[in-house]
Amino acid sequence: MPDTTYYALVNDDHPAERPAGLVRRIHTVPVPTDEILTRDLTWQPTDFLHRYWLGHNDQDYVEITEAHADAVIDAWRSAANG
Repeated sequence: MPDTTYYALVNDDHPAERPAGLVRRIHTVPVPTDEILTRDLTWQPTDFLHRYWLGHNDQDYVEITEAHADAVIDAWRSAANG
C-alpha cells in the first residue's frame, strides 16, 4: 500500500486541532492521488493541493499525522450521529 500524507484545512476559526476539513495525498505512481473528506464522511477526489500549489490558496493547510486525522474523523462521525 502506498504511503499517505494527511492535511488539516485551517483558518483563523479552525486550528489544526479543530480543522475545517481534511485532505489526504496517497503517494501512488506515477502521480499522487489527492482526496478530500466530504460532508458524508467519504473520501472523494480533489484538486485542492494542486490548486494551492498554483496559487489558489484561500484556504491554508498543515500536515497532520494519520492518528490525528483518524481522531478528527471519529469526532465528526460522533457529532453526525448525535
